[in-house]
Amino acid sequence: MAKRVVRKSKGKNAPDLNYREDSIQTSRPDTRPAIIALALVILLIGSGLYLTSNTTDSPEVSYGVETSLLTDNHNTAPGYDTDFVLLIENTGSIADTFEISVKSNDGGFTITIEEGYESVVVNNGKIKPIIVNVETSSSSKGMLYSTLEIKSKGDNSLISNIKLNVNCDHTFGNQTLIGDTVNAHYAGILANNGQLFDSSMNSIWDNYQNRMDDVNDPRPGRPMDPLTAGNIGCNFDGDPSADCEGTRQMIKGFDGKMVGMYEGQTLAVRIPAVDAYGIDPNGHSLGGHDLIFVIDLVSKS
Repeated sequence: MAKRVVRKSKGKNAPDLNYREDSIQTSRPDTRPAIIALALVILLIGSGLYLTSNTTDSPEVSYGVETSLLTDNHNTAPGYDTDFVLLIENTGSIADTFEISVKSNDGGFTITIEEGYESVVVNNGKIKPIIVNVETSSSSKGMLYSTLEIKSKGDNSLISNIKLNVNCDHTFGNQTLIGDTVNAHYAGILANNGQLFDSSMNSIWDNYQNRMDDVNDPRPGRPMDPLTAGNIGCNFDGDPSADCEGTRQMIKGFDGKMVGMYEGQTLAVRIPAVDAYGIDPNGHSLGGHDLIFVIDLVSKS
């Protein structure tokens, strides 16, 4: 007979040998939150060090302005007007806004800053031209002047003054009419930065250095004779006047300004590209540019 094997049953106090993984995990402390927190701390510290290492001191900001006139010492008859072109140069390190006002008016003039340009933004290192009209009184005599104040909005203590000199002991000649042929001196600059592109005035070539890159003093090869322009104000033969014997010879904006001027008068005009050399920059070297001209009307014939 086979022996009966007697198996001992487990006692109540015998240990339960359970090696399952879930049993181990529940018995061990959960360290995951601490690890995540530590990782976040390390990340933040690393980010701070990176930003610190890549942060440079902000560049020092400076403000500066210089002012000048394209032409000065204008002649005018009492009771008539003349135009100056004010040039504002930003010599600071950032763009700035400049406000233009009349500081003194010893000449008793009526002074008009070009509409829309009483306050102008000028980028650093750039020049902005503005037309200023000066009208004298009928009783004006001798050499008179007025002073303009140009103030920086970035630094209210920064002010530049410019003096407008007008000789009122002058008599104008005949007034021009549509269809006339006239002789005039001129200076032309870009309206966006004041760069000179052409002039028939010796004083401009002598003193004005802000020129387009390809523009050089043409003297002595080219005499500084006045420009002759025929059929001013004319669209074509007989239009808009029977005095028109052909079409105007100058660009529309320049030509139109000469109509109604007096011999000996100096005026300025801002010409949009459409009335200058067109809006297409490929059509002409000055295409797409607004222009400013100072015109000194010498005579009509």
